[in-house]
Amino acid sequence: MAGKVRARKLWAYSQSSSGSIAIAMMAKVAVSRVPAVRLSSVTLAGCVAGLIGVPAGTARAQEVDATAVEGAETSDAAGNAEIIVTGSLIARRDARSSSPISTVGESELSATGQPSLDKVIGQLPQFAGGQGAAEVGDTQGTIGFGGGQSYSDLRGLGPNRSLVLLDGRRLMPSSPDGAIDLNTIPSSLIGSVEVITGGASATYGSDAVAGVTNFKLRTNLDGLELSAKKGITDQGDGDTTSVSAAFGADFAEDRGNFLFAVEYAERGAVIGSARPFFANIRQLARPPEGIIAAGNYGGGAPTIAAVNAVLARYAGTTPISGSGLYNGAIGVNGDGTIFTDLAGTNCVQNYRGLNQGVVGLNISSNCRQVQIALGQYFAVQVPLKRYNAFARLTYEFSPEITGYAQFGYLRSEAFSRTGPGSSKPSAPLLVPQNNPFLTGNADLRAILNSITPTPTGNIIVTKALTTLGNRLSSFDNDVWQAVLGLKGEIPGTSLQWNVYGSYGKSKFVNVMAGDISLAAVTSVLNGTANYSGPAGTCRGYAWNPLGLDPLSPGCLEYVGRTNINVNDQSQRIVEATIQGPLFTLPAGDLSFALGAGNRQTSFDYLPDSTLSTNDSIGYGFVSAASGKQKVSEVFAELLVPILRDTPFFQELTANLGYRYSDYSLFGGQHTYKADLSWRPVEPVFVRGSYSVAIRAPSLGNLFGPTSVAQLPIGTGPNAGDPCAVGSIYRTGGSASQVQALCQAQGVPAAIYPTYTYGISTVAGQDGSNVNLTPERAKTYSFGVVLTPRFDSKLFDKVSLSVDYYNIRIKDAIGSLLLSDILPRCFNSDGASNPSYSVNNAYCQRISRDPLTGQIALGQQGLFNFATYTVAGIDTQFTWGFGLEALGMSPSAGALEFSTTASYLRQYKVAGLLGSPTLNYAGSAGFGGVGGGISHPEWKINTRITYSNDDFSLSLLWRHISAMVHSDVVANPASATPGVPAYNYLDLNADFDIDKRFSFGLGVTNLTDKAPPFISASPLTTDAATYDVIGRSFYASIKAKF
Repeated sequence: MAGKVRARKLWAYSQSSSGSIAIAMMAKVAVSRVPAVRLSSVTLAGCVAGLIGVPAGTARAQEVDATAVEGAETSDAAGNAEIIVTGSLIARRDARSSSPISTVGESELSATGQPSLDKVIGQLPQFAGGQGAAEVGDTQGTIGFGGGQSYSDLRGLGPNRSLVLLDGRRLMPSSPDGAIDLNTIPSSLIGSVEVITGGASATYGSDAVAGVTNFKLRTNLDGLELSAKKGITDQGDGDTTSVSAAFGADFAEDRGNFLFAVEYAERGAVIGSARPFFANIRQLARPPEGIIAAGNYGGGAPTIAAVNAVLARYAGTTPISGSGLYNGAIGVNGDGTIFTDLAGTNCVQNYRGLNQGVVGLNISSNCRQVQIALGQYFAVQVPLKRYNAFARLTYEFSPEITGYAQFGYLRSEAFSRTGPGSSKPSAPLLVPQNNPFLTGNADLRAILNSITPTPTGNIIVTKALTTLGNRLSSFDNDVWQAVLGLKGEIPGTSLQWNVYGSYGKSKFVNVMAGDISLAAVTSVLNGTANYSGPAGTCRGYAWNPLGLDPLSPGCLEYVGRTNINVNDQSQRIVEATIQGPLFTLPAGDLSFALGAGNRQTSFDYLPDSTLSTNDSIGYGFVSAASGKQKVSEVFAELLVPILRDTPFFQELTANLGYRYSDYSLFGGQHTYKADLSWRPVEPVFVRGSYSVAIRAPSLGNLFGPTSVAQLPIGTGPNAGDPCAVGSIYRTGGSASQVQALCQAQGVPAAIYPTYTYGISTVAGQDGSNVNLTPERAKTYSFGVVLTPRFDSKLFDKVSLSVDYYNIRIKDAIGSLLLSDILPRCFNSDGASNPSYSVNNAYCQRISRDPLTGQIALGQQGLFNFATYTVAGIDTQFTWGFGLEALGMSPSAGALEFSTTASYLRQYKVAGLLGSPTLNYAGSAGFGGVGGGISHPEWKINTRITYSNDDFSLSLLWRHISAMVHSDVVANPASATPGVPAYNYLDLNADFDIDKRFSFGLGVTNLTDKAPPFISASPLTTDAATYDVIGRSFYASIKAKF
């Protein structure tokens, strides 16, 4: 029953997307065609109209609380309450921190039409863009993990290298990679977000290498608040809807407090072909007719003479030069004629696919190769539904003891689409030489009869299986976490204690439709198929693998598969802390914090049997996986006042921290920090910090599944297979050693002189590594906060902070790619394999077919080998004043200017030993560390806000500086173009109707700026950095009771 429900979900998604999509389900699921849907343009008025009948929501006009400058007199309103600042375990009477902190207020978080937090957080200059389910370019990790989830990427070091907290506590991860899905956070209850840069492992434990993002919930909710928001793009698609209800109240004579919220959010799809930028993207592709590539003729190759004899039968063709064996591919057009594909001038001849109704094909000017329009195959914005519930209860049992309980739940449903599955070396279409579709075509048979030497194996056909339509996937994610604790004060002291336990679980179900069974297809190709089902029969040689003949309904039912992959995960946390003043020094109280905790995590991943038995053509092999890890920790912190109220030392304070973590897999790990803050005079606050932090390998890093898929190795003289004709490795002084190595690996001596490898990918195995060790980071920062106070009302609210940060990570976990392994096997750097030994560690990760010499399998994986250094300067500035300072009426309102700027000085990456250290700051195209591929030197957000008692209007200017292409970093002579500077404008307004009701309007990407072209990057742009949707509108209504 569950499978049928998921099938209906995928069918509903396919109907919501433009284009014609065929879905092959498991047995008893019919194949259908979906008509193209044209979405009409709408106006903002239509968007507002969509709110009619929707419950109203929270009332509040836009406040002047844009990103605040930390340290600017942000103490508690009461002036006496102690608070715990993000980055410390010790409560204090002000919010000043020794580490750089950026704070984002509630109103800025709501000033967007997006229902997911990743877009809001990703636009902050400190982040490299939201990652996950929002838009195309998602990083979903291993099959079965990550789809539909949204992550934050602090400093571009990846979601796994920063820690996401809720009110200072860890959240339940949604995948074995350990990253936190931002969808789990109840957005309607967020009061602020604090972002701290630099290592914080001494305070919070593993993962806080790049920093910490702490979502702080509101504490002042009294009554019922309702809100609704509706958004839509300028093109009339990608509509968004979100509604929420939140309730807070005291009870039992204010000894108890109850907080509850529910939310629903939905986001519609935007198909790539609906945007001109993506509609025009074309990529070299396998012809849907299928080809027999070089090396796939069953052990030999046809003669050039035989190929030319067939080409001579077709008008407009040119004979292939040379003699001997033909080292190219051949295919069969839909009308039965032959086309050829040979690297070099005029490489595609007699291809007739353009005249046979195949959507999106053309012939490129580059070697007349076949191209296909990619926009029809993917969603620029992935559709998403999200359901949240959150409850928190606190009760004061006595003045010394308070109990608390908390529960959060998320269910998210996302859908994605990709192009049809294709056969590949790891899942080949093996066609016997006596297949009637080979022997029955006279022109094809004439070529195959010339194969020399006489073939002993099957013909291998490479084909995009368009007859099954697009592959569609659904991602259902259920996450819950419960917290139960006690806190209080030791009688007769000022010492506060806190003990809590947390338990959470997540279940991630990934359903993938449109897959093809390799075993079933093989039986069709060798004539042994004997299937009868509701859709019909599939017997014998029921399908022509060359050409455009579709599979019959019975064969579609027989070979089609819908895969269901499930990941279960759990996390247990127990922690106890005590903190407060120890004794009083001349400069104030020396305060401390002590604590201990234990954390256990586990996961169990079960892929569909089609994947785990290597029967999948569309997705490849994926193994089952499971793992667990536990860590016990003790930690301490000291807050030491050194000087106070002396000349040039109004305040001088040190903050020291230490944590010992005993991992079940890695043993003991030490982390520590030392911070210093100095206030020489009242308006000046100077701070600095140094820390040693770690990131323990995630469960996914250690125990994640092994997969086999097509992995890129590139093409051309400097890339691809070093043994192939045309490779630079076959020339020069090492040519004989290269030949000997190629033959030792398995390239037959008779084939070597003409050996070619015609595609840019190889079948590759990828996976985890149980021998990984923790990454180690050293981070430091120093800066100054200025909060001058002037007698003038025009300048009495000015603040500025400037902070330098430096994060250096050693033994960073990275993937050793086949594109690195192959050249090092052939001693590309002069040191990795100087003896050209087949037993070299790099060479041992490559295996070849002894019959053809083709690379049969390459093995890449995770290792501790990289070093990353990220350094830069963050600046925050705010200036606010009432217009009466300009001589206007006191009721004229107020203006505020705020700017957050991040300057990236270094984004250095050092890979394998012997590789150069490259600084990618100011470049686009390199994505080897985090999820994004853009690393601009400058990211600046400037907001101007006008507000009065009943109305506010805010304009946000987002600036991204120009970048060179990353190719230029590696090779200064490269002519690959970069990207220009980009500027976006967002406008929003809020109106207070009365004390209960408010209304808001907003426009994102006001000038409808299209994303830039980034050469050679996935889908040609960076959706994590640039707006790929275009101009969009939203309207909101809020109410309070």
